[in-house]
Amino acid sequence: MNRSYYWTKTWGAPDVPEYDALALSHEGTRQRILDYIQPGDIVVYLTSDAKESDPMLRGRLAGAVEIADPVQEVDVESLRPDMKRPPEHYRAGDGRFRWPYGIAVSRTWSFIEQESNDTLIPDHALKGMQGAASIHEMRPEEIGRLMSLNVREQVKGEATAKLPFQGSLHRPWHQKAGMRGPANVNPGTHLYIAQIYDDYGLTFKVGSGKAADRIEELNRYRRLTQGEAKWSERSSSQFATVSGARAAEDFILLEAKKAGYGSDDHSEFLVGISNRELNALYSKAIEIGLAVGAEEKVV
Repeated sequence: MNRSYYWTKTWGAPDVPEYDALALSHEGTRQRILDYIQPGDIVVYLTSDAKESDPMLRGRLAGAVEIADPVQEVDVESLRPDMKRPPEHYRAGDGRFRWPYGIAVSRTWSFIEQESNDTLIPDHALKGMQGAASIHEMRPEEIGRLMSLNVREQVKGEATAKLPFQGSLHRPWHQKAGMRGPANVNPGTHLYIAQIYDDYGLTFKVGSGKAADRIEELNRYRRLTQGEAKWSERSSSQFATVSGARAAEDFILLEAKKAGYGSDDHSEFLVGISNRELNALYSKAIEIGLAVGAEEKVV
C-alpha cells in the first residue's frame, strides 16, 4: 500500500476506532483535507504543550490513526453519546464542542516509547497554532524514524502486543497467523527475540520455532537460585508457515552481522545493537516473513 504520512497536534492519545476519529475544529479544514487524504493514510499525534494536554504525554508522541476506507465524514461528538466529556472539551464562550468535524479512522495506536515531538518532527514548532489546526506531511527521514518506534494497536476489549510501528502496520491485530477453527495452529512458526542483561551487558538471541519452548530451553542451565540472570522474551510474532518465520530470523541475523553486531559465542546472539536498530530490522523481518508465507499459500 502506498500510504502518505502526516502529523498533527492533540491533547493526548487516540481511543479505539469505534469511539474516535481524526477530529478537527473547522469544517473548512476538514474539506481541504478531504481533497487529498486517502484510505490507509497515517496521521501521527504529537501531544501539544497546552495546559489541557495529558501531562504524562505533553511534548511527546501520543499515538497514530489510519484513515478508514472509504474516506467519510463523521460527527465526532456523537461517536460516544454515553460518555461525559470533560468541561475543557467545550468552548468557554458558546459551549460548543471543540472538534465536531471528524474523518473516520479504521485503526489507532498508542506509542510506548517516550519519544519527544522534537526528535520525530524537529521543526514542528514553526507551524505555531496551525500545528493543531490541520495535518502536515511528514518527510521521508521522519517516516523512517517513526517506523522503528514501539506501539500497541488500540483494539476494543483486547490487550494487544507491543510491536515496532512498521511491523504493526503490516500485521493488523485481527489477522491471526496459522490454522484456526477446529484445526491446530501450525507448530514452530514464531519469530522471537530473547534478551538477557548480566555483567557482560545486554545480549539478544534471535530465533524461530516455538518461542516459549526455545526461551525455556535457554534458561534450563541458568542458575537462577544463585542469582544468575534469566533470558526473557523481548519480541515475538507468529507466521503462517515455518518458512516465513525462518526467513524473518535469517534476515535479522544476516543484516545485524553485516553491521558488526554478531557474537563469537553463538551464531544467533547479537551484541552492541541498539533497540532502535533492532526494532527496524524486526519490522522489516515481519514484512519478509509474511510475504514468504503468502507465496507458499499461493503455491
